[in-house]
Amino acid sequence: MHGEVAGDQVRFRRPCPACGAAAVADGGQALIGGRLEWSIETDCPACGPVLACGRAGMPAELRRRLLAEGAHGPVRLELDGAVRPAVVMKVLRAELALDLAGARAALAELRAGRYTGTLAEVAYLVAAFGAVGAGARAVRARDCGSRHGVGERGAVAEGLSGGSGADRP
Repeated sequence: MHGEVAGDQVRFRRPCPACGAAAVADGGQALIGGRLEWSIETDCPACGPVLACGRAGMPAELRRRLLAEGAHGPVRLELDGAVRPAVVMKVLRAELALDLAGARAALAELRAGRYTGTLAEVAYLVAAFGAVGAGARAVRARDCGSRHGVGERGAVAEGLSGGSGADRP
């Protein structure tokens, strides 16, 4: 994914974080240069533009909106059948800071075809699996009745797949 951007955005109404006035906001999340980044720009009629952004701790409201209202909606992570469970758990623990029980739960969701997240979250994991030589891909999950990841974590982007370390920065 080096040099490529995978992400989604959404427009919504919300109170201005500075003064509480009704405002329109544009929020999004993207995988840029191998890092997950998010931003929300609120256009307040009283304060003007108010920007919030970061690399960690994406607001739950933004994540929920991206999954429900974003152009890509939820995206499912699929792994090639040959990927060993130990490799899957190692990558999930390292990239998502999961404990052993959390990694087992995520593995069960993956095996059942129910592990989903935002486009950027799943693209991040596709790159992580590609870095260890494990084939992975992102698949549009809308209309498949899937849940949104394990513990609120998580082909929409044509060609978004991994399988070699060449895709990982």
